[in-house]
Amino acid sequence: MIKWINYIGFSFLLFNLSISAVQGQSNAMDAFDSEQYETAIQAWDKLLEEHPELKGIRYNQGNAKFRLGEMDEAISSYEQALSVQDRDALADIYYNLGNAWLQKQDVEKAKEFYKQALRLRPDDADAKANLEMLNYMPPPPPQQQDSEQKQDNQDQQESQDQKQDQNSQSEDQNDEQEDQEQKSDEQKDQEQKSDEQDDQEQQDAEDDEQQQPEPSAAEEKQDHEELMNAQQLLDALKDRETENMREQIRLKTSGQDNEKDW
Repeated sequence: MIKWINYIGFSFLLFNLSISAVQGQSNAMDAFDSEQYETAIQAWDKLLEEHPELKGIRYNQGNAKFRLGEMDEAISSYEQALSVQDRDALADIYYNLGNAWLQKQDVEKAKEFYKQALRLRPDDADAKANLEMLNYMPPPPPQQQDSEQKQDNQDQQESQDQKQDQNSQSEDQNDEQEDQEQKSDEQKDQEQKSDEQDDQEQQDAEDDEQQQPEPSAAEEKQDHEELMNAQQLLDALKDRETENMREQIRLKTSGQDNEKDW
């Protein structure tokens, strides 16, 4: 008959202690039975201060931490108790280590510790039942491990996305800066070309002025005579025009007189 997993086998180790130590162990066990696990752990800590050689007390503390759901701390306490010499006590420690790893949903480690318990105590019905159960059932999904892995992956993805966004923004800023620099360079080139063109046109005009030959004395005299002739011609035209105007005025006056005589 396959039994459901008995998750805790809380057997407490007995020690050859002084009366005060026995009283302390009794108080711790009473607190444990009353589900006052923190008080029990504190009592065992005090007992260890007085008797550090009693490594088996770590087993009892592991049981209390197991009940508190602190599996990592429970495993640590159980492992510190593995130095005990009692064979049955070691079987109990291995058994509860299997329970703790099963609570952490690590089936393979749980199986290994149940096997260790059965090597020391082959007739351990609870360890045998738990091992058979795990051999015939698929391992439970490591929800916590998956959750942590998913969180790590999410954090890593967010970090990568953030870096990509920063790189993209940096590239955009660099591109914008390069565009501005390019526009500024183009504007400077245009201004420089315009200045060079203006300078060239001014230089060409000056060169043209310098290249024009100065008139000779004969050409100047000829120009002066032509100017005088033109002026005389204009004066003659003006005199003739004046004479014509006078003639017209005279004719008009004469015509008026004849009209009256008639």
